[in-house]
Amino acid sequence: MALSVKGFNIRIDKRAGTVMAKMKHQELLKGLIRLHILHHATVNEFYGQWMIHELARHGYTLSAGTLYPMLHGLERSGYLKSRTERSGRTFRRVYHATALGREANKLAKVQIRELVPELRRSRSRAHAGD
Repeated sequence: MALSVKGFNIRIDKRAGTVMAKMKHQELLKGLIRLHILHHATVNEFYGQWMIHELARHGYTLSAGTLYPMLHGLERSGYLKSRTERSGRTFRRVYHATALGREANKLAKVQIRELVPELRRSRSRAHAGD
């Protein structure tokens, strides 16, 4: 099951029993999506439609109207750089991480590595009382 609000969808995991009120947590989700984008931009170049499909594999369904402003914002902030590439009759923008983007991605990885074990511990403590 999925919820959809303003270009964002979240897959509801019934096993975990969590349903996220998307409007309430939209800014938090945008941060996670930005980190996901930055991660892929450091690994390889990508274009927007590919990123939409990649994010969908992880439970996010974004419209182009949601993703492209994020990409443009990351580019304005200096984390991404884009170039126009011709593909048949059409042109598309291809994005990659800048030096600043790669530095931010490294920092984010350190912070996430510190956070994930803590989240796992707090989840296991919560289930211990069940």
